[in-house]
Amino acid sequence: MKFRNAIFAGGGSRCFWQLGFWEGAKEAGLDLQSSVKFAGSTSAGCAMATAAVLDRSHYALDLFKDFTAQNPRNIHWRNLSPFKQGTLLPHARMYREALKELIGPDDLEILKNTSVHFLMSGYPKWLGGTIGATAALCIYGLENTLRKDPIHPKWPAKAGFKPLIGRVTDCHTLQDYISMILAASCIPPILPEGCFGGRKVLDGGLIENIPVRLAADQPGETLVLLSRKYERKLPEADRVTWVQPSKPITIDKFDYANPDGLQETFELGLEDGRAFSRSCVLGREAYSSAQWRDHS
Repeated sequence: MKFRNAIFAGGGSRCFWQLGFWEGAKEAGLDLQSSVKFAGSTSAGCAMATAAVLDRSHYALDLFKDFTAQNPRNIHWRNLSPFKQGTLLPHARMYREALKELIGPDDLEILKNTSVHFLMSGYPKWLGGTIGATAALCIYGLENTLRKDPIHPKWPAKAGFKPLIGRVTDCHTLQDYISMILAASCIPPILPEGCFGGRKVLDGGLIENIPVRLAADQPGETLVLLSRKYERKLPEADRVTWVQPSKPITIDKFDYANPDGLQETFELGLEDGRAFSRSCVLGREAYSSAQWRDHS
């Protein structure tokens, strides 16, 4: 089977499983690098989609491991002192600096050739700023608690938060592209509010953390790479195959101080990608350690 499209779910540091899966599948004979012509994502999956398209999965892992190895904790309480410089939360600075090292100006053409799209959440007309961001996160968290359906969030959309799609073709410079990734990933106060097309936006995961909608009009088969193991039944759709970790990922999505956890997550992806690739090569009916579902 060949996959023309790839969707990368959000999930913070857990998303390194996706890069491991991408590399493991390639090692075992399923060359997603060559076949994928469209990549869509939101939140931290945007950085993973970028690294995958640029064939820099291992480099992205090593790069972020280096950043996290230099960051001893996720909350820098001492920076609350008026005599200290620096922020309470280091995530935004680390994410931006890592992206600047991962992507170069000449990479924009490669990304445009693959057609990369990101999902963001636009504010309702009646709500914005800090209050809007707080309201969005409260609505999202309350829905997760009460509905227990992280795959299909509905309440933020009902409250008026709207999907906005950013395309690599909208970007004229490397800074434009990095800003688009950050805008699709912003979860205040950890990652500050972003801006896209002159509008303030939030993480697209508020609308759809697994943005399959981005590939709805694309031809061919779509591979959806999740970032956590779900106990519930995965959705069903024509020409869509879902893959998820074969066991729970232990690293927290906002853990930016755990290089060993990143390595462990990547290695699990490698194992699952190899197993999935072998199952595809042998005719879709062979063993795969990653739970997956094919409805073509």
